[in-house]
Formats: sequence, C-alpha cells, structure tokens
Amino acid sequence: MPLCIMRNKGFRFVLPLLIIVVGIGAFVFLKATAPVLAPELSREKVWPIHTKELVIENVRPEITEFGTVVAGNQADLRPLVPGRIIEVGRNYFEGAIITAGDTLAVIDPFDYKIEMADRAAAVTEVITKGAETRAEIGSETQLLAISKSQLNLRKRDFNRRQKLAKRGSTSRKSLDDSEIAFNEASRAVALRQQTILRLENRLEQYEASVIRARSALDLAKRNLSETKLVAPFSGFLANAEVSIGQRVGTSDRIARLIEADRMEVRFRLTERDFSGLLQTTNKIPQSRSTSSELINKKVRVRWRLGNRYLEFSAVIERLGAEIDATSGGIDVYARLFDIGLDTPLRPGAFVKIIVPARMYQNVVRVPDTAIVGERDVYLVENGRLIKQTIDVIRRINSWVLIRGKSLKGKFIVTRPFPEMAAGIRVEAH
Repeated sequence: MPLCIMRNKGFRFVLPLLIIVVGIGAFVFLKATAPVLAPELSREKVWPIHTKELVIENVRPEITEFGTVVAGNQADLRPLVPGRIIEVGRNYFEGAIITAGDTLAVIDPFDYKIEMADRAAAVTEVITKGAETRAEIGSETQLLAISKSQLNLRKRDFNRRQKLAKRGSTSRKSLDDSEIAFNEASRAVALRQQTILRLENRLEQYEASVIRARSALDLAKRNLSETKLVAPFSGFLANAEVSIGQRVGTSDRIARLIEADRMEVRFRLTERDFSGLLQTTNKIPQSRSTSSELINKKVRVRWRLGNRYLEFSAVIERLGAEIDATSGGIDVYARLFDIGLDTPLRPGAFVKIIVPARMYQNVVRVPDTAIVGERDVYLVENGRLIKQTIDVIRRINSWVLIRGKSLKGKFIVTRPFPEMAAGIRVEAH
C-alpha cells in the first residue's frame, strides 16, 4: 500500500480527537476563568404610611346641626269691633317695621260715639232716680216718726178711756171713738213702714242699675277706644291685606305681627347627639329646673348671607313635645339674643347651629379613618405595626374620641391600606 494513502487515513482519525480535546480544553479554560456570581439576598419591603401622634386631653366636641328661624311670638291682629275702615297707618304694608303703639287701622267711630253718649245718659238717669228715691225715703221716714208719735198719743187715750169705762165714767161711744182713732194711727204707721220698705227696695234696684249702666258705659268707652287698632309690640308686619273703605268683622285678620326681639331657632337633634349632650348619670332630677341638662345651654347660630356669615348667640329654652318614633330625634328650640328691629334675620331663614357637647375627660382624638373594623387601630412601634383594641367613646363628624392602654405619645396609622398587618415594616411620610 502506498505511503501517502496510510498518512491520509491517520490524519482523518487524529483530527476529530484533536478537535474534541481542544473543545474540552476551551470549556475548562472558560469555566475556570468565568466570574463567580454570588446570590443576592432579598430585601424586606417598607410600606409608606400617614401617622398622627396621640395626645391625651379633655375634649368638648361641637355638634353641628341645621335648622330654621321661627317666630317666638307672633299675633294675628283682628279688629276688636266691627265697622268700616276709614284710615290705615303710614307703615301699614307688607314687611314694614312696626314700633309698639303704632296705628295700623282706624274703624269709623261714629256709631260707637253715639253708643257711649247713650250709655252716659242712662247712667245719669239711673243716678237721678236713685237720688229721688233716697229723698222720698227721707221724707217717709220723717212722716213715720210723726205717725208713731200720733200712735202713742192714741194708745194712751184709748187706755185711759178703757179705765174710765170700767168705772162708768165715760160713754161707750167715746170708748169706741178712741179705739177707732188708735187703729187709724196704727194703720198709718204700718203704711209708712211699708212705703219706706218699698222705696228702699227700689233704691237697691236703682243702685244695681247704676252699676249695670256704668259697666255698659265702660264697655262703650272701650269699644270706642278699640276702633283704633294699634301694634301691641314692636316687630315685622306680614299679611297686610285690608284697605280704606273695607268693612271688617271681628273674625277678619288685619295683619300678622312678628315680634322682632323674640325669634327662635328650631332644629332637630339625633338620638346619638341628644345622648351625647347629657351627662352619664342615672339619677332622676329632683326639680323641674334641672329636668333637662339642655335647658339654658348656649349655642351659636350662623347664617350665610351671600358671601358673608352672620353669627348670633342663642340659648336653648325648651324641647319638643314628642320624640320622633322613627329616628329617635327631638326638636329643640333656642331663643336668639342681641336681635331687634335693625336685624336682617327673618323667620324662615336656614341657619347652622353649633352646639357644644359635654366634656370628655382623658380621651384621644383621631380621624375616623384610623379605626379598622369596630374597635381596632394600628400603632407604630420601632418601625413596625402593632394592632391594638381600643374603646370608641364618641364619634363627632369625621373624628372619633377613643380610650385605650398606653396610647400617650404613640403614633397611629391614619390611612389604612389593604396589605396592612401587624409586624410589617413601615415608614411615616
């Protein structure tokens, strides 16, 4: 076999082995010279939170309610006597400011003047008749005294003639004449006494008639004075609807007068707010003055007038007669102070009422968003969250008053998030 052929066969056998060896050597070299990658340790996630430092304090929260201004005192003014209106006051118009004593309307007094004159004449007539009767009684009394004197003389004469008749010293006719004279004198005395009694009874009737006539005269005078309708108090006039020439009766309304310095605010307290204003005691009040702790409580009333706010002071005077069965709320009436004829406030205005609640001792005030569930909160301690159960004392608008163990100086999470749990690491922002 030729030498060249043997060389070619050996090359074809060695070449693959050489390639394999070179490849293994390259792999070993690359493996030896490759950089070593150390495993990276996982880092704990830090959650951003919003916190608030807890402070133990005494808190008197404010309850905000809305209500309306109502008239504390108003009067429907009606004529006290019927008749035709002949004059109206210069301030008799809708919305007028009226001062006590101002004339609102005048009814024609002609008939009432005549009636008063007639009643005055009746009084004079009865008094005159009484005086005449009194004079007659005096005259009859004097005549009675004379008649009694005559009776005494006739009696003595009759007694004397009876004695003489027994001795036979006088005639029978003389005795009879004396007896007749005595009887006539007795009859005259009886008639005088009867006349005096009748006159005295008549005088009593006249005296009663004088009282009746004077009462009728007083009524006529009052009717005459009431032909002029005047304002009983100062205030604002409403429903001014009559005019001159109109005939009115005692049932017709002339106007409605709202007292200026006697306006009130009516608002409703919910059951929760109502209970929050009362002291936590089960004692029964011993007197009517302390029957409600709301009475005489000062409140603030705020009325929005365009871009301005007017604030008034008020005092709770009374509660509603009934509690709403569905909501448990109760109507409250507070009297406004420092108001008068120059006050722009009127009944019907929609106002805000700010009522100071009772004082809560040693509580912490937190946002209502800090409460998780019913009574749980999350506090921050050493950069981690801890869960704590607290007592919810009172909820006021967006705030909650709470009490709990060791809360002073700690930080509470005010905005919970879904992944929040005890033990996670957090950072306040």
